[in-house]
Formats: sequence, C-alpha cells, structure tokens
Amino acid sequence: MVSKRQLTNILENTPVIPAIKNEQGLRKVIETDNKIVFILNADIIGIRNIIETLKKHDKIPFIHVDMITGFASNPIVIDYLVSQYKNECGIITTKSSMIKKAMESDVRVIQRLFVLDSLSIETNIQQIKKMRPDAVEIMPGIIPRVIKRIKSEIPEIPIIAGGLIESKEDIMDVLKSGGIAVSTSKESLWDI
Repeated sequence: MVSKRQLTNILENTPVIPAIKNEQGLRKVIETDNKIVFILNADIIGIRNIIETLKKHDKIPFIHVDMITGFASNPIVIDYLVSQYKNECGIITTKSSMIKKAMESDVRVIQRLFVLDSLSIETNIQQIKKMRPDAVEIMPGIIPRVIKRIKSEIPEIPIIAGGLIESKEDIMDVLKSGGIAVSTSKESLWDI
C-alpha cells in the first residue's frame, strides 16, 4: 500500500477518483489512467474479484467498508482485509472504530463525513482532529464554502469531495476551494 505522502501526491496529480458500483464501472475504470478507485458496492464474495482486477491493472482500491454486503460495522473487518489482501487496499468509512483499527493496522483510511448543518461541521472537525485519518471525504461534494472552512482548520489533511458531482465545473469548484480531489460514479467525468 502507498504511504500517506504517496496518497497525497497521487490525489494531487489525479484529482478525479472513479467510484465504481458495478461490473460496468469496473470494466470502464481499468481503461482509465486513474490510479485510485473507490469501491462503493459489492459483497463479501465478489470483492475479491474486484480487488484482484484493480490490482492487476495497477489501481489502488479503497473499499467503502460500510457499504459492502456481508461486512459488519466491527473493526474485525480490518483484520480480515489485512489477512486477505496484505494492506493492498485502503478503506473508506464513517465509523470511528473502523478508522482507529485501520490506522493501527497501517491501512490507509479515508474518513467519509456528511455535512448537514453547522453543528455537523463542528462535530466533523473535532472528529477529524481526534482520528487523524489519511484523508477525509466530504459529502455532498458541492459545498465549496464548507471545504474552505474545514481546510482552514485542518490544513494538513487532504480533502476529497464526493456526492452530487455532476460536471467539470463542480470539480473545478472543489479544487479551487481547497479540496485535493473528487470522487464520482459519473463515468463521463473520470477522464477529466
């Protein structure tokens, strides 16, 4: 797996992260130059094929462990992933216990945050300061003002924006606001 610094460098150089949900997305993403790929939908059986396919094509998979059918919201999932994939993939999660276990296991982790109101912004900032993930993904990604605020309070942690990213303009707004990358399942944006 890449180091935290290497992860940041990859995000800076390739700011669009394909987020795949199905076999069609997997087939499309292996044809792109994108290095990091978010796996948003799979099950405990099918995840192996997805990871092996991505690795074969020199991609770095990040598994959204909260969304994989068959995974529990239990840190033992991190032990399972390490035993099966030897730190060849990172994780995405909203759960503090999973973040803590991943970091203890030297697994790259992206903390996904949902911003609903001003209280959730404050709560999320405190959570980031406490957990110190490798990067954070802010949802929805079309809120540049919030990206600026979080980046100003925690400048050393890369910010990825995801959710509702529909255009090149959305991507540019995120990057101008201090985000390092965007994640999107919209295939037409993967090669921007």
